[in-house]
Formats: sequence, C-alpha cells, structure tokens
Amino acid sequence: MKKYIGFAGILPLLLIGFLLLNNNSKSPDLQNASQNKLDNIDTQTDNSFIESLRKREYGEGEIIIEETLSKNNNYTSYIFSYLSDNLKIYGRMNVPAGAGPFPIIILNHGYFNQSSFQSGDGTQTMADILVRNGYITLASDYRGFGKSENDGQGSRGHNPNYAIDILNLIASIKSLPKADANRIGMWGHSMGGEVALRTAEATGKLKAVVLWAPTSARTSDNAGFYGRGRGNPLVSPNPETEGSSPINYLRYISAPISLHQGLSDTEVNPEWSKSLNDALKKESKQVEYFEYPGQDHNFRNLGWGEISQRTLDFYNKYLK
Repeated sequence: MKKYIGFAGILPLLLIGFLLLNNNSKSPDLQNASQNKLDNIDTQTDNSFIESLRKREYGEGEIIIEETLSKNNNYTSYIFSYLSDNLKIYGRMNVPAGAGPFPIIILNHGYFNQSSFQSGDGTQTMADILVRNGYITLASDYRGFGKSENDGQGSRGHNPNYAIDILNLIASIKSLPKADANRIGMWGHSMGGEVALRTAEATGKLKAVVLWAPTSARTSDNAGFYGRGRGNPLVSPNPETEGSSPINYLRYISAPISLHQGLSDTEVNPEWSKSLNDALKKESKQVEYFEYPGQDHNFRNLGWGEISQRTLDFYNKYLK
C-alpha cells in the first residue's frame, strides 16, 4: 500500500535537501581536498617504501675481509666490508672454528652517535654467545656509522634506508665459504628491531627473527616519542611517512618472531611491543612474546641468562 506525505512532511525534507545542496555548492575545494587526500593515501600504499623494498633487486656482491681482529679456539673475529647501493659499508663478523657450513645470524644494532660508533657496538655480546654455539654472526654498521660511507642525507636514527644495507648484506652472504645461505636468522635491538621488521617484510629469506625492545613499528610513534622533548604526545599518522611503517605491512612476514620487552624500559615505550605482538597475532603470524618486569632497555638487571637462552633456543629450533 502506498504511503503519502503531506505538505507538512515534505517541507522539512525540502529544507534538508536545500541545505545539503547549498553546502556542496559552496565547498567543492574542500570536497576535492578530502578526496585527493584519500587518493594520495592509496597511492602511498601502492608506492610505499616497504613496497619498493620488495620490488627492487639487491646486489649479490662480495663480503671482503678487511681486518682480522682476534682468533681463539672457538672462533675468529673480522672487520668486513661490502657494497650497498655503491656505498662501502663496514661491519663485524664472527666465524666459528670448523669446516661448516654454518647458519648465519645478522645482528642489527640500535641507535648510537654515528661519529663515535665502532663496529660491534650494541651487538658483540650477543654475537659472542651465538658464535660459540655454531652460528656465523654478521653485524652491519649501516650507512653513515663508523667508517661506512654515508648517502648524503645526513639523517640520524630511524632511517628506513638502513634496511637496504641489510638486504644487500643478505644478498652477499653467498660469497662466504662457510655460510649456509639457506639458514639465515636475524636479531635486532631497539632501532635495530625496527630495521629487522622492515627487512623481514621485504624478503622471504629469513627463517627466524628475534626482537629485543624494538622501537615502534609505526613511524608516527617514533616521531612523537623521540622528537623535541621525550614523551611528547603521539603524533597523528602521516600518509607521507606511514609507507615506511612496518606495522602496516606485517602481512608480508613469513619468518617466526620472538619478541622480548622489559617493562621498566624508558628508552622505548613497552606498549609498542605489546601492540606489535597483538598486531602479529591478528595477522596470524607465528610469534612468541616475553615480558620482563623490572628490566630496562638493555635488560641490565637480568644478567642476560634468561633472555639469551630463550634467544638461542629459538634459533636452534628454526635454524638447526
């Protein structure tokens, strides 16, 4: 049965329609700006930094021994170099005694002052544990750190291009005679965890990833936290930078992840690791998560016994 609306019912509808039409006629620029913003977000997603990492090729160069640092019955330590986008990058490598082939762990250091940084800073203690258990360890200095050549951008910390240096290192592993290029793991602490996540999203060559107190997987979190005055309120996500945020591309990760966070950490926000764990689970990724009450950013109160053993057990499970 048809329903009829009297004039009294039609008048409010006409008024609403007029207001909507009038509003639209007066703000086409606003409408276009909103649509352009959405279009830009879509474009940024399609051409994001992470997507570009996945599409590009990496040089299968040679890892060159620059200097022998020390040698004992268990392993030998070297300074090595390799090329990353025509930049000469240095790093520290430990190779177990014996014929091999050995699985490899790439260690990603956190933030340091670039000018005073020396190869092995932030990674050598864990490298010593791993090499004594039969792993070749490679720790890249990244561009601009220590003696490594810079890309001229002059950036300090949280440079997405550090992932390029790690991806070029992975491509060069075949040149190591004792290395098993089919068994590659990764470790990252603090900013190095952020580097590790981008790397894991760009390549399927990693078999296991360990993250210790990583900085946020969201670019805007880091901008707010490490900007002027630590502890600034978190800034809103920026479409122009969120394409480098690992949190938006967790779907690409194929390696299992072991995530560790001290709850008394003041160098990163412990909530970031909790959020990352939740996000990985939401993407149905294989992840184990450990919290350490009373532990700071470097797990100094732990003596490293528990966290290093969990890390070693994780690698042994997936790389041996």
